[in-house]
Amino acid sequence: MSDPRSLELIRELARDLEPVRPIAPLRRALAGVVLVWAAAAAAALGAASVQPQLFAGLYAAPGVAAVLAGLAVAGLGGLVASLALAVPGREDLAQGGLAIGTAGLAVAAGVGTLLFATSPTAAASSWASGSDHLACLVFATAVGVLPAAGVVVFAARAAAARPLVLVLAAAAGAAALGAVAAKVSCVRADYAHLVVGHVLAPVFAALALALPLLFALRRLQRWPERRHRSTG
Repeated sequence: MSDPRSLELIRELARDLEPVRPIAPLRRALAGVVLVWAAAAAAALGAASVQPQLFAGLYAAPGVAAVLAGLAVAGLGGLVASLALAVPGREDLAQGGLAIGTAGLAVAAGVGTLLFATSPTAAASSWASGSDHLACLVFATAVGVLPAAGVVVFAARAAAARPLVLVLAAAAGAAALGAVAAKVSCVRADYAHLVVGHVLAPVFAALALALPLLFALRRLQRWPERRHRSTG
């Protein structure tokens, strides 16, 4: 016969247990975050009254295309890494995403710097208006806010490891993709602006969004506990 004290102990331990919250597979989570980014980018570009034909010649330059490709790779790598950091056992994928994202950003920075260094005439007046640089940095960061927030919501439902690295990767990755979108509506064709206003966007966003995203992650992680206390 079972010991009544043991049964009572089991009941006491099980009293506060709650069902485990299921999380979406990483592929589905990544697709969702990318769709959120696409919607945010489309809304921002629509508000900016984009006229792509004005900038068609800019994308014909192989160097500019390489910078944008590097930013796109950096963005996807950062988002993959941030999502993988939320799932136990996917550390290898997280490290791979960080490595790919860093490599993409390095390519964008290297090619952009080379373009600037080899085109002194085009860059001569590029520093005249810092407001243009800031406008594109803010555009890229604004486009990245919702996708980064989506990563935070996913991470809060999972088991986020290295939360600071997670939010930095999410912010930088989403803003890197935002910097690609910003280039579509950008009126500046000089290479210095390409570097300052677009290549540096992931760094700018990481610094601007890391603490708010980390705070949001902590709050969301504590939400089930607070809800249980309020109903207990």
